[in-house]
Amino acid sequence: MTLKIKDGIYHIPLELPWSSPGFVNVYLIDDTDGFIMIDCGVNGDHYFELLSKKLRGIDIKFNEIKLLIGTHMHSDHIGLSEKIREEGIPFALYENSIDFLNKYNDWTIRFKELKDYAITQGAPKSFVNSISEIQTPVYAGKVSKPDVLLKEGKIKNLNRDIETLFTPGHDITEISLHDTASKIIFSGDHILPKITPFIPTESKDSDMLAKYTESLDKVDKIKHDIIAPGHGDLISEPHNRIKQMKLHHKRRSEKILTILEEKSFTGWEMVNNVFPRKLDDMNLRLAFQETMAHLKYLENLGKVKQEEVHKVSHWSKTRQV
Repeated sequence: MTLKIKDGIYHIPLELPWSSPGFVNVYLIDDTDGFIMIDCGVNGDHYFELLSKKLRGIDIKFNEIKLLIGTHMHSDHIGLSEKIREEGIPFALYENSIDFLNKYNDWTIRFKELKDYAITQGAPKSFVNSISEIQTPVYAGKVSKPDVLLKEGKIKNLNRDIETLFTPGHDITEISLHDTASKIIFSGDHILPKITPFIPTESKDSDMLAKYTESLDKVDKIKHDIIAPGHGDLISEPHNRIKQMKLHHKRRSEKILTILEEKSFTGWEMVNNVFPRKLDDMNLRLAFQETMAHLKYLENLGKVKQEEVHKVSHWSKTRQV
């Protein structure tokens, strides 16, 4: 059901082709001479019609939308963007997005580094093969160079005072948007109400958890009343939610240090220690990346180290002298 958050600000939950999360949040902000749309859902005629129907329900036409902003380069947030651009609506992403267009449009490129990294962590052939078999899904659509490349700070050519906050962590292109008049931050997947977004690790040099923690601190310093997330309900106590999310990652890091107290493990063995329950291929990929994100974060803090044995990394706790 479409909700009016405040005067001129609408929240549209849009169906997704999977069960969890089952919806992505699309937002519309009245900018006097047109509406700003934040995120748009997955590609496909069915989903375009769903969005069109939701817009008709609040008496808004596509020609009244002046700008579409994607919070980050995941298919459930920007898959429909090219279809919307065909309606004459310019599309905006953060300025670094142009470096990742090929990865978005071709998932064999997107997951190559992950496959190579998994091999160095002792992952079994079945897991490596499952990554090799990934194809670009139809629901991702295709994304060409955005019409507008956003920078950190106030967005130009708008009537409202909306600030772009670069908040990488869940995705390297992730932004949050601060509407200063309403004191609402539109967080994409950076901050969610009930779950913590997974933190990716695609290569040995990636430390996305450090970036994510810094991004949480950035949002926490801003005075705001509500977080409008990419999935789920509005967050009415945003600073408390940020504390909860930081605590979640602190506890996971502590769990990893406890596991490594007595002996070393390969990266793959650590995945099974941190996530002992049976997972399907997709969730196993997420678990692998999340575990490696924590190990890399702890390594950069000097709390763990890795040693290569027969071309496979073995992780151990750093002994303090």
